[in-house]
Amino acid sequence: MSLTLAPSRTRRRGESGRRTVAVDLAIVCSSAAALAHLVAAPSHYTWWPVAGVFFVALGIGQLGCAMALLRGVRHERFLLAGIWGTVAVVLLYVVSRTVGLPMSPPVPFHGGRWVPGRSVVPNGDKYVGPLDIFTLVAELLLVVLLAGMLSSNTRARTLNRVMLVGLVMWGAAAVAVL
Repeated sequence: MSLTLAPSRTRRRGESGRRTVAVDLAIVCSSAAALAHLVAAPSHYTWWPVAGVFFVALGIGQLGCAMALLRGVRHERFLLAGIWGTVAVVLLYVVSRTVGLPMSPPVPFHGGRWVPGRSVVPNGDKYVGPLDIFTLVAELLLVVLLAGMLSSNTRARTLNRVMLVGLVMWGAAAVAVL
């Protein structure tokens, strides 16, 4: 079984050739998150080249997702990859602003080193800016919209697993506080 990114030529009965509002919103959210990552890439590159390259790759991937949706790709594997990839990016962002990423270098512009149990950015919550919030909202909305395109059984399983990831994160946060 192969996965192609060509639009499906067969339509279900009663389905028109028009995209739904949900698909259009998913295209906008994926494009917005991509552009935000591409805008932030140069500043991250000067701090840590790996982060800058990651931001460019992420931006290109999110633009690719938007283009595939624009072309009519709705395969479940593609949608699941979009959902879980976006969830992973959101989790990476949350970890970077809370407990920190162990593999990142010192943060020279905030003066400090990575210490286990502390954010990469000292007082990381203070360094959450408007672009961060905009991107986070676009990515979370993208997860919801992509999940809405799944079949009902796959949607239920996927959302249950996403909720399980959220519960594990809450549990980890509760254990870290105690």
